[in-house]
Amino acid sequence: MAKIDSEIISWGKLLFERRLISGWGGNLSCRVGSNEFLITGQHAPLGFLTAKDLVHVRADGTPVKKSQRASSETPMHLAVYAGTDARAIVHVHPPMVLAFSLSHDSFSPVSYEEKYTIGEVPVIPQDTPTVTKPEALVEALRYSPVAIIKGHGTVAIGKTFQEAFLYTDLLEEAVHCQIFKNGVGAKGEVDARLMAPVTAGGGVGKDYEIFSREHMTALVDSANGDSDFRQSGGDTSLTTSLTLLMENNDAAWTVQFVAGEITGLSEQADGEFLISGEAAWWRAVFSNKIDAFLATQQGKLKLKRGELAQLSRWYKPFQRAFALWQTIPIR
Repeated sequence: MAKIDSEIISWGKLLFERRLISGWGGNLSCRVGSNEFLITGQHAPLGFLTAKDLVHVRADGTPVKKSQRASSETPMHLAVYAGTDARAIVHVHPPMVLAFSLSHDSFSPVSYEEKYTIGEVPVIPQDTPTVTKPEALVEALRYSPVAIIKGHGTVAIGKTFQEAFLYTDLLEEAVHCQIFKNGVGAKGEVDARLMAPVTAGGGVGKDYEIFSREHMTALVDSANGDSDFRQSGGDTSLTTSLTLLMENNDAAWTVQFVAGEITGLSEQADGEFLISGEAAWWRAVFSNKIDAFLATQQGKLKLKRGELAQLSRWYKPFQRAFALWQTIPIR
């Protein structure tokens, strides 16, 4: 048996044992070439797969062996591969997540582990037995490693099956904990300062060229003008310097923080911490399409100087600052 066949069979069995799937539901796939994929077949039980249940398909979804029939969700898998950098996809029906999705439009993690790893998880509406309109799902998976399909299940992507499995397993456990908590006490409690309302900065109708001096000055003014940022920054003794670097043109800005306030802004790359990324991902961060910490955890932004564990001690003020910064329009 080929190594990849054995791997898919093992992951299917583990998903079944973890009760992330039951019966004949769910499907798995992976890239096996630049334009070829391996996917589980129609009505293949993930917990009891054999090599005969795995279908080698081309980029247009046609099986290499005409006698085989690939999963009915093959078009969805191919759309995700075309629109993301996924190497493996896990689509299953976790019961807690499925139940949660029926009455929610997104899942907001409570623990810092979940915030760092999966971020806020979108719930994508669906009214057909299979995913016939994958565009919204693909867009969600560009910024989140896992998404929920309302009343259907989850789709997780990764460089490996292990990565996609762990995102799936973590989400089910996180939703399980939240449902349990809400059933025995008050609804999820979130730090009030993180949830304080933010208002758009920069003036009515004004927008900024991303990473321009005007843009960076607006970021500084919005943070310093916000009492919640200053309070949480003071409470956590936020004193450091952070460099933001855009890789496309090497534009760099360093922001100096002292006792919870921003005291300096310079076009240098000498901050104690340095976060680097391509323009597309900085634009996604400042447009509130992805959380800055999550983007860094996923490698879309790269922490090239400093340790994430050190930076995370100031999670509250930085989370507040980026929430403010995401309200400032960019062009």
